[in-house]
Amino acid sequence: MRGSTMPDLGIRNEMVVLQAIRLRPEGISQAEVVRRSGLSRQAVSQIVRRLIDRGLVQTHGTRANGRGKPSTVLAIVPGAQLTAGVHLDPAHLTVVIVDLVARVVAKRALEAPGDDPGQDVVRIAQALAALHAELQEQGVCTPGGDLASAFAGIGVAAPAGLDADKGVLLDPPWLPGWRNVPVVAALQEATGLPAVLDKDTNAALTAEKWAGSFPPEETVLYIYVGAGVGSAVAGDGTVHRGSTTQAGEIGHLPTGLDGPVCACGRRACLGLYTDASALLAGARAQGLIADDPAARVVDALAEVVERGRAGDAAARELIARHGRALGEALRTLIGIHDPHRIIIGGPYWGLLEELALPELRERALRSGGGDHGVRITSSTLGDDVGAIGAASLFLERELSPAGR
Repeated sequence: MRGSTMPDLGIRNEMVVLQAIRLRPEGISQAEVVRRSGLSRQAVSQIVRRLIDRGLVQTHGTRANGRGKPSTVLAIVPGAQLTAGVHLDPAHLTVVIVDLVARVVAKRALEAPGDDPGQDVVRIAQALAALHAELQEQGVCTPGGDLASAFAGIGVAAPAGLDADKGVLLDPPWLPGWRNVPVVAALQEATGLPAVLDKDTNAALTAEKWAGSFPPEETVLYIYVGAGVGSAVAGDGTVHRGSTTQAGEIGHLPTGLDGPVCACGRRACLGLYTDASALLAGARAQGLIADDPAARVVDALAEVVERGRAGDAAARELIARHGRALGEALRTLIGIHDPHRIIIGGPYWGLLEELALPELRERALRSGGGDHGVRITSSTLGDDVGAIGAASLFLERELSPAGR
């Protein structure tokens, strides 16, 4: 992302410089910032001074530059700003606080969202207050010295459908109590902090982007494995959300496998193999796990995975089938998006990866679909990628040129 010297784009240029520094956690010379941003040396110098005055950037020694004068090295100040992330998932509700490099500094796991959104909003606000108190007790301080003033806002990630512009959850799957809920307005009223809302898949990809998991010029396909499977795509540093923030809904993508007819009328849709409920229904039907309605999804999945690791053929086949179906879907998506990289993550991928990835990779990269040299990797952000992504949404809006 290159800047502009037009006066009316001054704030955006500041974000371009900040991003160039943030994406180099080991430090970057001011001369390199000039090259990366496309701005003049004078403009970069003025912006850097402002960022240092605001406590967002610090000098980090010098670096030899051939025979010339050593260059001053610039680095981000991670604790200069804190942002909260809230992940509304059908199986759990996670609240995190992250710093400027999307590193989790505090976390609280809550019971899954219920049928009373108002009560859930109260629980979220209470969790944020408790995390703030914990940070104060730990002596965490910011460059400005005031922990409260360092909190910038809240990002919320949830399953579609939603209206991101209005901050309203419309009809998210598996969250029957959250129909037409103005979650952004409710959280702003409960906490006094500004908030933003987006799909969990978009949030997860934003987390990967903010953490520097891939170069901004790459086209990246993110696959989110949770209660269902969804996707998101970024190109040139921008997450593509579609006209109504519904891009990436792939649950009804036909896999081409010999499977049952879906309720939508198509045969062998992806969700029939990859929805957590479908996988667990198959496990119960084969007697792999007890039919316990009170069991948490993650615990039931873990039991199936453990059986598979222990050599149970039925358990291994269930998880391998998940991988095959997702691989066939990826084979189609590779042809559509032509990505440099595919990142797979989400709250359940860590459990399934070992037994699902070999089949997934083999199917996705089969000749005919064309592998295009694509790299398939797993996310390094762990099970909390949705919450980290939610926080990254706010960081993206406030501190990235893509948000301007």
